[in-house]
Amino acid sequence: MPNAHVICGEGGTFIHLGWTTVSTFAPIERFPLATLAVSRGTPFIDIRPVTDVIAFANLPRVARDGSDDSDPCGPGRSVSLTTYIDMVEVLGARIVNDPRPRQSI
Repeated sequence: MPNAHVICGEGGTFIHLGWTTVSTFAPIERFPLATLAVSRGTPFIDIRPVTDVIAFANLPRVARDGSDDSDPCGPGRSVSLTTYIDMVEVLGARIVNDPRPRQSI
């Protein structure tokens, strides 16, 4: 599914599947469905290392259809999964099964 991803933070683990989200308060290690999704290649964003909670809270959401919102700021803004990963990685998140194309130097 486009933009499907797993995210784990202090509040638990979430599997985002476009229009549907499945979650638990447990970390990924105790959420077998999320662990299975990651083992099958679903991108995993571990936000537990992120310490700037205000910057994290101000991030846009991931668009359901993979597109970037034309509005560059404001509430309800959405971006593609790869753009979101770029933004959250700067804050210290760990990415597994990174869907971004590799850059050659």
